[in-house]
Order: sequence, then structure tokens, then C-alpha cells
Amino acid sequence: MDLQGKVIAVLPAREGTSARGPWKSQEYVIETHDQYPKKMVFNVFGADRIEQFAIKAGDELNVSFDIDDTLLHSSGYFIYGQHYFQIPGDKRGAVSYLYNQKFWDYVAENGDEHSIPKQSAKDLIKMHLERGDHIFFITGRTKHSKDKNYTSTKLSKTLQRYFDLPKEVYVEYTADIPTGGYKYDKSFYIKKHNVSIHYGDSDDDILAARELGIRGIRVQRAYNSTNPQKMNGGYGEEVLINSAW
Repeated sequence: MDLQGKVIAVLPAREGTSARGPWKSQEYVIETHDQYPKKMVFNVFGADRIEQFAIKAGDELNVSFDIDDTLLHSSGYFIYGQHYFQIPGDKRGAVSYLYNQKFWDYVAENGDEHSIPKQSAKDLIKMHLERGDHIFFITGRTKHSKDKNYTSTKLSKTLQRYFDLPKEVYVEYTADIPTGGYKYDKSFYIKKHNVSIHYGDSDDDILAARELGIRGIRVQRAYNSTNPQKMNGGYGEEVLINSAW
């Protein structure tokens, strides 16, 4: 997605010492490319992160999002899958439906018309759009058996409508399978799109971001998710507050 905006200024770093030791903070100014440009300030905390992100004036940020439990309340599909798409006698038991292509075809054909977009996700994407960032979607789902990866799908059209995107954004499907020599399934696609910030609800989202040395931010799952969250911030990552709904 071509979104209009860039970093126009890098403000002087602030440093100090707290009870936990030395700290460093850096602020950046982004200007949108709207008819009436808006200027917004964002902050990176920690000397290691400032060095890692190496943001310079003129930069535009690429930001990626997981889908299930990050952008959408989609547990209804997974509950349905548990009841109607289990593979009889499969040794994987209760999660065998996740390995049934017919389940993923069913989900794709419905295009998440019955999922509920999270308000926190709407607010987050709106903020990134206004800031001029480039948005990408990366999911561990398996694509429809008749679809090609990173093309127009019913899901990409639904996401455009749910999140008021200026144009359709194609979805990268990983099928939970690492590729490109990486350990985690989303790492290849994060690298492919030169992402600086990745949002996701799972450990693997955070670990994929960490594998590439970028900023991974944890999104909270809803409390009634079919995949309850065991740990937020357990890897020392940032956690987006009030993001369960």
C-alpha cells in the first residue's frame, strides 16, 4: 500500500539515569502527505532500539499486522472448524482441523464476513495511515486451494472495508511454515516488505520480529479467544494496552 507520509525531523535524544540504570529516548516527527498535511511525533525508548531502528529524516515506515486475534475476533470460525472439520483418527487430535484444507477453503470463501474487527485495531491502523506508514498483512493461515499468495481475495477486500483502507492490501499467507531459511514463519515476509514494526498476538509474531532485529509489539487476545494467551511481555517486548477488544 502506498501511504503518504515520511519522517521529516529527528529531534535531539534525551538521556538520563533512573533506579534501573541509564536510559535514552528519541523522538521523531512525521508529516503526512494529505491535502492538509499533519505533523505527528512518535517516540522510541532505549538506546538499543534507537540504534536498531536507525530512523532517519525522510524515512517512511513499513508496518505489518497479523490478522487473527490481532485485527479480528475470528474465533467463531475456529470453533466451527473444531466441530465440523476435524480429521477422524488424526494423531493431532483437537487441532487436526487446522491441517484440513477444506477448513481453510471454508474460511477463505466466507472472507471473514462473520468476524468482528477489533476497535483497538481500527484505531491503530487509522493512526498509522494518518502518520503515512505503509501497511502489510501477514497471517499464519493457509490460503484457499484455488488462490495464489499475495493476490486479491475476499479477505483482502473485507479488511479494506473493515479498516477503511484507501485501497486493497493483499495478504501474505504463511500456512505456519517457515521459509527462506528463517526459523519463524512470518520472518521471510517481514523481510520481504522491509518492515520496521510488526504487530501480533502470538509468541511467534514477537520471535519473528526479533529474528530480524525489528520492533515486535504484542497485541492482547480477547479473553474468550479459542487460543487463550499465556504470556504478554514475556520476551521483554512492548505490549499494546487495551488491545483485547
